[in-house]
Amino acid sequence: MKKLLTLLLISTLLTSCSNDDDNGIDCLLFDPLFPELYIRLVDETGANLIENGTIDPENITVEGDFPNPNFIYIPPNEFGETDADVTKYDNTLSLFIPRESKFEYTITLNGSTSILLEFDARLEELPCGISYFVPVELTYDTQNVESENAETNELIFLAEIEI
Repeated sequence: MKKLLTLLLISTLLTSCSNDDDNGIDCLLFDPLFPELYIRLVDETGANLIENGTIDPENITVEGDFPNPNFIYIPPNEFGETDADVTKYDNTLSLFIPRESKFEYTITLNGSTSILLEFDARLEELPCGISYFVPVELTYDTQNVESENAETNELIFLAEIEI
């Protein structure tokens, strides 16, 4: 009888430790990549307006049709490396991605010029109860704007907005 109780206790402990819900993924060690959204403001020649000083990043404000819209200005790489994968995000705006399938950002530049960006996003479900929205389409001035990374990395949406 003692052997049966011991065997029952051990089997209960072993089955309670396994986690088949997430296909064998240890959720304590699971570290997924999350989507990123970058906007580069350019003129008709493709020149970066923040880089050439036309727009001061200190005078940029953002509003959204969702709570707590936010952005981070990505300054030039301080180490002066010329790696194209790193420097292509220099002088861009990194925007917060809300948990919504459709959202808008209004970016006001130098207190006067406002641009409206309309995004569509898809829900991505990951193991361990993690989900997020990935931007898939951007409309600016009734035109669809493609991500520069559309073919290489669907988690990073980088778009040039011509002002």
